[in-house]
Amino acid sequence: MGSTTAVYAEVFEQVIREMEQGNAPWVKPWVGGPYNALTGRPYSGGNVIVLAFAGLAYPTAGWVTWNQALEAGCVVRKGERSTPVFFMSKAVKKAAQGDGPTEGDNEPSAYFFARMFRVFNVAQLDELEPGALEALKARHTSERPNGFEALQEADELVRETEAVITHGGGVACYIPSEDIIRMPEPTTFRDRESYYGTLFHELTHWTGSEKRLKRLTPARFGSADYAFEELVAELGAVFLSGRFGFTAVSQSAAYLRSWAKACRQHPEMLARAASLAQKAVDYVTGEQSAPVAAVAPEATK
Repeated sequence: MGSTTAVYAEVFEQVIREMEQGNAPWVKPWVGGPYNALTGRPYSGGNVIVLAFAGLAYPTAGWVTWNQALEAGCVVRKGERSTPVFFMSKAVKKAAQGDGPTEGDNEPSAYFFARMFRVFNVAQLDELEPGALEALKARHTSERPNGFEALQEADELVRETEAVITHGGGVACYIPSEDIIRMPEPTTFRDRESYYGTLFHELTHWTGSEKRLKRLTPARFGSADYAFEELVAELGAVFLSGRFGFTAVSQSAAYLRSWAKACRQHPEMLARAASLAQKAVDYVTGEQSAPVAAVAPEATK
């Protein structure tokens, strides 16, 4: 092991231990996600993924079927496209006729099958009755988290970057092609630290744009390049969170656990990611660094 690598190994030993001993796999720190705007029931399974990404284009996580929109006094706007989702239905297969070799062979059996149906985001609707659309949007808001207390200093830091940030829906991501950050509503996060930690993660991605530090290039989801940019963004979130006294390290360590083996074998990898993350933080705080080449996907989360 070379001297530089040895230094990295010693410096990052505790960090790597944190990564190896993550107490739980990372889960998104906000609640809500896509839900049925009429019934309030959250979507589950594969439908969460389908609607979360379809919801990138909309400021709300509420969805309804065509008939549910009408029931709520609304109508799907002309020209809007639906999003397909599925529902698992149960059916009973009739028993076979005739004598079976054993008792029970002629008994009916149940099986499940998927049925597809189509839904529309609340933002795709117009109202048929005055006030119907706002009533639908607010129908289940009382059942969703609230009481978020913003931190003025953190908000000012973010505002001064002039990053374009939109709130709504159930996905947090930075979209390079539009140069915007999408965030769930602050009130859907389990606490203030989780909200700002997620925002700082996406803001770190934002710094890598061609317009800024020129760190991002297209990368396939799940590739090593994609994962490395996620490592940079999470470290950036940790650094920025630390400026405001947020204790985001343990959560980040759990999120980075999959990197522990690679970082122990190549501690210089963690050093490079930390260097890039620091340059991103310096950019956000106004202490701009020179561009450093790296990689990331077309849409990063």
